[in-house]
Amino acid sequence: LRYFSGGGGPTVSSGAKSNLNRQFDKYREDAANNPDGIAIEGTMKYHNDLDISLEDIISLALHEIVQAPAIGELAREGFVDGWTALNCDTLDKQKGYMKNLQNTLPSSKEAFTKVYKYTFQLAKTGNQKAIPLEAATVYWGLLFKSSYSAVKWSTATSPWVDWWEEFLTSSWKKSVNRDMWNETLKFAQMTLQDEDMSFWNEESSWPSVIDEFVEWVKKNHRKEDGAEAMEE
Repeated sequence: LRYFSGGGGPTVSSGAKSNLNRQFDKYREDAANNPDGIAIEGTMKYHNDLDISLEDIISLALHEIVQAPAIGELAREGFVDGWTALNCDTLDKQKGYMKNLQNTLPSSKEAFTKVYKYTFQLAKTGNQKAIPLEAATVYWGLLFKSSYSAVKWSTATSPWVDWWEEFLTSSWKKSVNRDMWNETLKFAQMTLQDEDMSFWNEESSWPSVIDEFVEWVKKNHRKEDGAEAMEE
């Protein structure tokens, strides 16, 4: 079986799409008023049928596959197109795909980056261009601390993601735009390779919040007394 049929199998594709449309219809709560949408109740049932939790990074991966419009909401077009592209037109195939993803996601930075970037879209409300800081820190915790994460932003000596949250909630307090969201992942990966942050300098083109965080870490967690305070 090919995962991407190219132009060679329109009958397979149309059969898959009709299967997926029927499957989608089963999870709708309000077919009359919302024929092409599944709300939270149906989304929870679908997660249960796939044996995945709605409160894990694997759920975020599922939302990315089906291009969900928001957390806990599914749309027909994304559901059908997403699973058709992966040749998963039955619940059993979808369960198998998600199970395989649980095994491969922790070692795939490419797959993780796709999920990470799409999460910004999920965390937004309506036409907002930024995410409230409180929501962003919850998602950062989910993405950077999960056992399925390919970028666990913490080491034996530097609990980076905890420092990041502490800094933002105490010293920054603004909402999070897409550029800051994406640059945080880049910064996280670089700090895991270089805990001394020697890659950073004042001429670098990081967002100002990253510049301020670097200074904050150096001041609070890179001095001897800072290290001792952290251990207490």
